[in-house]
Amino acid sequence: MSRYIKGTDRNQAGPVERWSFALAIFGAGVGMLLGSILEGRAGLALAILGLALEAGGILVSLALQIKREWPSFRHPYAEHAADMEHEFHHYQDIVRALRAFPREQRLQREAFVRNRRANMHERLGLFTGGMERLGVIPLILALYLQFKDWRWGDWTVLADITLIQGCLAFLLLFAYVMSWHIIRLRIRVQSYEQLLAEANRQEAST
Repeated sequence: MSRYIKGTDRNQAGPVERWSFALAIFGAGVGMLLGSILEGRAGLALAILGLALEAGGILVSLALQIKREWPSFRHPYAEHAADMEHEFHHYQDIVRALRAFPREQRLQREAFVRNRRANMHERLGLFTGGMERLGVIPLILALYLQFKDWRWGDWTVLADITLIQGCLAFLLLFAYVMSWHIIRLRIRVQSYEQLLAEANRQEAST
């Protein structure tokens, strides 16, 4: 079933786009944290380095995302219809393969996956609440903390973030990364549940 997850998302972000976004988060968190701990030129240098990694990573990730999504903006209806048609046939292929297994085994696995998804939803809510609804707001907040008192040419203000601000920003970005990781796992488990449920439904209707 893992082939279904990979095959249906043909417009998935590539490794360069994902790692550049991760580098941006790493640069923002570590730059603010170390910039607030260290003093003098060392703290300023680390704050500027973190800012450079953050800005560069965001720009690269954004440019690659625009390039990846551009065909869907140029031909939104045709692209969406082609994706839906591809996903439907791939979905039915996996369902037919699942129906080759005994019904009792499929029912047991469907119940197991459903319970696992419910547990993951509870853990995600306990850890991050509604973090998945925030989108890129944590990164914007990190940029705001770095630039709230900035004036053109005055780079020393980047190192004026307090230790508490740096720690809170680092924890916020860490929770942001972990929440997206858990969300990706939950989507995968949800897809497994949908495939098993459809295989059981088709067999029950025949």
